[in-house]
Amino acid sequence: MELESFPDVSFVDLAEKRKYKVSPASRDQVRDGIDFEVKGVYKETNREVKMLFAVKRKKTKKKSRYLDRWTWIEYKNSVRKDGWIYGPAHFIAFERSNDFVIVSRKILLEFLNSSKCKVKWDMPFVKEPKDAKYRVYQNNNTGCQIAQILTKDLLSLEGSQVWKK
Repeated sequence: MELESFPDVSFVDLAEKRKYKVSPASRDQVRDGIDFEVKGVYKETNREVKMLFAVKRKKTKKKSRYLDRWTWIEYKNSVRKDGWIYGPAHFIAFERSNDFVIVSRKILLEFLNSSKCKVKWDMPFVKEPKDAKYRVYQNNNTGCQIAQILTKDLLSLEGSQVWKK
């Protein structure tokens, strides 16, 4: 596994560079899995729009091709409620070493529920998180249900964007 440091550029920095106005989510929004309110002007109608973003940050500041290749999806959270994939966010920003992959939460959910997605709900849950590649891992203590999909699946979704750091 290749490890090296990567630029410390935040989602907020990149959004503001793109002329968006970013503000932190309210306490209630954070409880619902929202991290930021992002405002911008829709070019076709010249109207201001407000978007809700959930940002999934890397757990480490080290560069890793393995961690960039796989993305976690949360179906149930640690209090046994619906995970962020079912939340109110309009967009999800997944951090990788050199960029953020931005996808519509609704389009991602449609993909996960389609026959195109390979997550195996018809098989028993795996016992270890490391085995959750297109399989569901359930933590017996918290009830959290998560799976990993390849990041290239996100990149193939309609409207996905890559914001370079």
